[in-house]
Amino acid sequence: MSAAEKPIILVDGSSYLYRAFHALPPLSTSSGQPTGAVRGVAAMLRKLMKDYDPEYMAVIFDAKGK
Repeated sequence: MSAAEKPIILVDGSSYLYRAFHALPPLSTSSGQPTGAVRGVAAMLRKLMKDYDPEYMAVIFDAKGK
């Protein structure tokens, strides 16, 4: 597949983070640092990359509210 035929993927990072946080059991490091949501988001992004083999991919997060 040429670069012109490969998709560009835009990901709603805030939605992925929310979904991963609430879908996975609480995971943490040995020091207690929570890691479940980060691991979940990484897994979802890897799956997107594997399934679609995009030329480019951007993850965008919502701005902090006032």
